Amino acid sequence: MPEERGDQNPDLREPAQEAADDESDVLAHDFVYTAFEEWEYPQVIYKMEQDQPWIDFAESSFRGSKLLIDGVANGLLHDDIEGIAGIQLFRHYLELVLKKVVFWGRMLEREDKNTVYAEVRQVAHIHDLGLLWEWVLKDAKPKMKPDAWDSYDIKCVEKCVSEFDAADKKGFAFRYKGHGGEYYRYNYKSLAAVMDHIRQVLDGVLTYLTETHGQNEEWESMLESEYRYEMGG
Repeated sequence: MPEERGDQNPDLREPAQEAADDESDVLAHDFVYTAFEEWEYPQVIYKMEQDQPWIDFAESSFRGSKLLIDGVANGLLHDDIEGIAGIQLFRHYLELVLKKVVFWGRMLEREDKNTVYAEVRQVAHIHDLGLLWEWVLKDAKPKMKPDAWDSYDIKCVEKCVSEFDAADKKGFAFRYKGHGGEYYRYNYKSLAAVMDHIRQVLDGVLTYLTETHGQNEEWESMLESEYRYEMGG
C-alpha cells in the first residue's frame, strides 16, 4: 500500500508546500481573536505645545508609498490591498510636493528678488493635480534660469502628474468606492522603478527655489547693513 501523506518525513516535503505550511503556522501563531474581550484604549495622539517644523508631510507620504509599492512589486504585499494604499499615498505626495513648489515659487517676485511675505499668495487647499502643475509653470518656472529648469527631467514628471490627474482628478478615486478607482489596474514594478526619479526631479526644483530665496535674503540683509552703516545707524 502507498505511504500515507501524514507519515511523510517533513524534511522531504516540496519547498512550496513547506512554505505554505510555514505561513499557516505563522498566521495561526500570530492571530488571536479578541473582539469579545474588553480592552482599555490607550492614548495615541498627543498635541505638543510647540510645532515640529522638521516634520515633512510630503516626504512622509512618499516614504510610506515607497515601502508599499516596493512590497507589492517584490511580491511581498498584495496589489489589491496594500498596493491601493501605496497608490493613494503616492498621489498625495505629488499633491503636497507640487504645492510646496508653487509656494516657494510665489515666495520669489523674480529670481533675484523675494516677495514681501505679507504679499505671498497662499496655495489654495485643492486636490487638482492638473491645476497645481499649471501653477508650477506659472509661479515657479519663471523664477528659475531657463538652463536650470531644462536640466531637470521635467517631461517625465509632467507625464506622471498628467496620468495621476486623469485617473483621480479630485483626489477621491483611490480613497472612496464609486469614484472610478475600482476600474483601475496598476503596474507596480514600473512605478517602483520611477518613484525615486520623480522625487529627485521635484526635490531639485524645490531646492533651487528655496536656496535662491535664501541667497536673496542674505543679499538684502547685507545691503540693509551697508545702508545703515553709511547713514551712521
